[in-house]
Amino acid sequence: VYRIPFFYVEDVVSLKQKLQGRGIRFFAAHLQGKNSYDRESYEDGTAFLIGNEGNGLSDEISAKADDLIRIPMCGQVESLNAAISASLLMYETGRQRRH
Repeated sequence: VYRIPFFYVEDVVSLKQKLQGRGIRFFAAHLQGKNSYDRESYEDGTAFLIGNEGNGLSDEISAKADDLIRIPMCGQVESLNAAISASLLMYETGRQRRH
């Protein structure tokens, strides 16, 4: 929280419009994601859209993402805790940027 910039916003559409000109790419963690989260590059400006555990992201917000990514889950797991999802994505971003 003290070293990683993050924002909580109500209106993703206006946020994306503000950041689009800065080269920020939006990824939505989504069950319909084409690629696994570890197959994308986060070395440039990156924003993650993460929904809650029960409902995920709305269709409207998901549609605003540049790419849908998925976090593979084993067995009968239906979803991950939002904090766990965010942690995985931030860790992967940090891992890629260290190289």
